Amino acid sequence: MTTSLTRPASPGSIERLGQKVGAATAVAVEAYLWGYPLVLMNRTKRLLTCRDHRGTAPVNTLRHRTALATARDREIVKPNNDTIYSIGWLDLADGPLVLDVPEVHGRYYSFQFLDAYTNTWEYVGRRTTGTHPGRFVLVGPSWRGDLPDGKILASPTNTVWMIGRTIVDGPEDLAEVAQLVEGYRLTPVGDVDGEPRWTAGPIESPHTIGDAGISFFDELCAAMEVDPSPTGEEEVLARFATLGIAPGLRPSTAITDPVVRAALEHAVVMGDRLLAARRTKSERAWDYNLELGTYGTNHLLRAAVARHGLGALTASEAIYATTEIDATGQQLTGAHSYRLHFDSEQLPPVDAFWSLTMYDDESFLVHNPADRFAIGDRTAGLTYSPDGSLEIIIQHREPTDATERANWLPAPEGNFQLTMRFYEPREEMLTNRYVIPAVTRR
Repeated sequence: MTTSLTRPASPGSIERLGQKVGAATAVAVEAYLWGYPLVLMNRTKRLLTCRDHRGTAPVNTLRHRTALATARDREIVKPNNDTIYSIGWLDLADGPLVLDVPEVHGRYYSFQFLDAYTNTWEYVGRRTTGTHPGRFVLVGPSWRGDLPDGKILASPTNTVWMIGRTIVDGPEDLAEVAQLVEGYRLTPVGDVDGEPRWTAGPIESPHTIGDAGISFFDELCAAMEVDPSPTGEEEVLARFATLGIAPGLRPSTAITDPVVRAALEHAVVMGDRLLAARRTKSERAWDYNLELGTYGTNHLLRAAVARHGLGALTASEAIYATTEIDATGQQLTGAHSYRLHFDSEQLPPVDAFWSLTMYDDESFLVHNPADRFAIGDRTAGLTYSPDGSLEIIIQHREPTDATERANWLPAPEGNFQLTMRFYEPREEMLTNRYVIPAVTRR
C-alpha cells in the first residue's frame, strides 16, 4: 500500500504550493518594508529613553546636547555636525505638551516633528514660525479637552519624535548656543504627578532589526497597537492580516502554518538585504530626493530613508545630497585624493547655510586627528580663490599646502561617502535647476 509520504505529488499540487509560498512571501516582504520604520522608531525611542544608556532622557522631556556630534556618536546614522540637537521622545497619550521657544535673534533653528511612522508632520523654526518667542501646544489624535493659549500642533500618532536643531558657528559659538537652547521648554498641560518615565525592560538595538527573524512581526504588531497606522491604508492592512499581522497579535507563537512561518522568516532576511543595498538613486553624480519626510504610500522610500538617514528633514527645510562615487563612477576611498570645485556662480544656493560631511561606509562620522567632521560656508579659515570659486580637498592624509589644509575634509583609509546639506534651499534647488558638481580625483 502506498502511503502519503511516498505517493508522488501531482503537478497541480506542486503548482498550488508554489503559488501559496510565493503569495505569502510577497505579502510578508511588503509587511517588513512597510513596518520597518515603525519598529526602528520604537527601538530608537526605547534606546534613547533608557536610564542606563549614555545621553538619554525620560519620555516627555527635552534633552539638549552641549556639543556637536562626533565619531563617538553611533546611536543614529548620519548625524549632522552643524547644529546642537534638542531631542524629545513624546507620548501624547499622557496628555498635551507645551513647547515654548525664546527669541533667537535671527539664528537658524528648527524643531521637526515626526510621527511613529517617520513622516514629518510639522515644523517650528526660523523658516516656518520665525525667530521671535512662541508657544506651541502638541496634541495627540485622541485628545479631547481644553487647551492653553498657543498654536495647536495636532499629531497623527501619540508617539512623536521631536528633533531640534540650532546652528553653531564654530567652537567659539558653543557656549552661547548651549545657553540659548536652555530656553527651549517642554511642559505638560495641567498637573502631572509621578516620577519621570524611563523605558524599562530589554532594549533591542536599532541596528540589528534584520537579525530579529519572525519576532520582528511581534514587534511590529505591538507597535501598531500603540500607534495605529495612518488612515487610508485599510487595503494594505487587510493583506497583512491574512498572515496574522495585525495590532496586538503575536505571529511568532500564533502562526502554525509552516508555509506562512517560513515566509515571515524569509521576508526579514530578504527585506533587510533590499534595504541594506538601497539608496535613493538618481541620474546625477549626487543622489537626493525631494520627497523625503512625507512619503504617502511610498513605503519603500520611507523604509530606505529610515534605514540610511533616520530623521531626514523635508526638502523645504533642507536637502541632503549623498555620493559614494567620483565623477568616473568609481567608489570613493581614502586611497585616493579628491577635489570638489564650485565656480563662483555655482556656490550652493541656500538662505541659511550649507555643509559637506564625511561618513564611513556605515553612515557614521569618521574619526580624524584634525577633529573636522564637516566643512562648509561657516568653516573658519575657508579659502576662496580670487575669482570667487571654492575648492574643497578630500583625502586621508593631511595636505602640506596651507591653503589646501584650510579647505581639507579628512577621509578614512577605506571607503567613504559624502553628504551635502543645503539648509533652507532656494528655488533652483527645489526645482532641480541647480547641479551639484561631481567629486573628481586629483
